[in-house]
Amino acid sequence: MPDAILVLQLEHRKIAKVLNLLKQQLTEIERNEPADRHLLQSALDYLSGYPDQCHHPKEDLVYRKLVARFPELTESLKELGEEHEELAYRTRSLRQTLSEWQQGPPAGNVTLVDQLRAFVDNYRLHMQIEEQHFFPMALQRLSRDDFSEIDFTLFDKLNQSLDQEAEARYGELHAAITQLGNADKADTEQREEAARLATFQDMAAFNDAMQHEGEPVKLVRLAGGGYALEGKGRTIARIPECSETRAAWCAYFFWKATTMKRATR
Repeated sequence: MPDAILVLQLEHRKIAKVLNLLKQQLTEIERNEPADRHLLQSALDYLSGYPDQCHHPKEDLVYRKLVARFPELTESLKELGEEHEELAYRTRSLRQTLSEWQQGPPAGNVTLVDQLRAFVDNYRLHMQIEEQHFFPMALQRLSRDDFSEIDFTLFDKLNQSLDQEAEARYGELHAAITQLGNADKADTEQREEAARLATFQDMAAFNDAMQHEGEPVKLVRLAGGGYALEGKGRTIARIPECSETRAAWCAYFFWKATTMKRATR
């Protein structure tokens, strides 16, 4: 599976866990039991930043490539961007309702409950449609070269989503999700991969890591510009001109795709 779609699916799982957390807090409020107000605030802060700044821009990369290659899909896909805007509006509105609820009497529970339920349901439906229609359409219509271009552009945005400050800021939220039993192996692997990618600051760091793992690959600078990932006397992939950090990230994902192919043979 192309890295772009794999990353988007992993991020959907991450967002789904936050939605599960909101649903759990919704149940507490409906039962007139004390809800964790700080946790609710953290969840909405997360959903007001992470999807719009890190996740939706990645989906937009795939969307733009699809409509550029197949203009006839523009009409059927136009609702995707509109839904992203609608979700951003709903998130802002819900944060305002939460702020009022935190300062008001218990009678405000009904408004918050109704808005929370609609928010969670709409967000889940949106991701379900993307999983069942948008992602499969991209996989069916776009070529390997199309996804290579998307993946190359994606690395800069992926770096934002794995920002260490963001991980620290939402540490309490992730801890709460884990306590509720909603963390799984995919999240652990994603965090481990984030930590690993953070060490690839240049070609030397990437090459040292590959040598340490006994992998016969090496990232080299090309005389004419750009880079090449080489292994066993052949060029595995060529990477356009960019910073060494970005080249190392690209090389990592090309290497990862190669090792995954070997494992499935």
